[in-house]
Amino acid sequence: MDKNPLITTLQGIRFLHDIDPGHLEQIANISQPCEFDEHDVVFREGQPADDIYLVVSGKVSLQIGAGTAGCKLIVTVGPGEILGWSSLTDHPRFAATAIATERTRMIRIDGDRLQAICDSDPQFGYEFMRRTMLALAKRVTATWTQLEDVYVAHYVPITAFAAAQND
Repeated sequence: MDKNPLITTLQGIRFLHDIDPGHLEQIANISQPCEFDEHDVVFREGQPADDIYLVVSGKVSLQIGAGTAGCKLIVTVGPGEILGWSSLTDHPRFAATAIATERTRMIRIDGDRLQAICDSDPQFGYEFMRRTMLALAKRVTATWTQLEDVYVAHYVPITAFAAAQND
């Protein structure tokens, strides 16, 4: 049994499945559990991105254009998923607003310190970034699907439009 209950929690998160126990311990040392009630804002679009979040339980919606009339839901993430990947970039600002849609438990990881761990162990860094990119690829695909539902229904190919103009 682990002395650190945070390590046990990290072991149960799908994103970290099969990560070396030593790396889980390093992540636990730079992490803290946090909880959000329904409608709580986890972070806001455009704010400095200092932390990465792993969802333990509950759900979080990611929205763009928050604070404007055109706010759009991009995707909802749940247990085992990552939020706050922006903190791993060179210009860390959150790309969306994250709002808990129900009571949600997460693990908050210090982004700078996680980058330092990744830099000190390139093999682990590669694996962590690979997992992050897979999560982002799923989100991009989900976003494209939403955009397709919105725009394809109203899309008139240029050739069809031109043919209609010639009639």
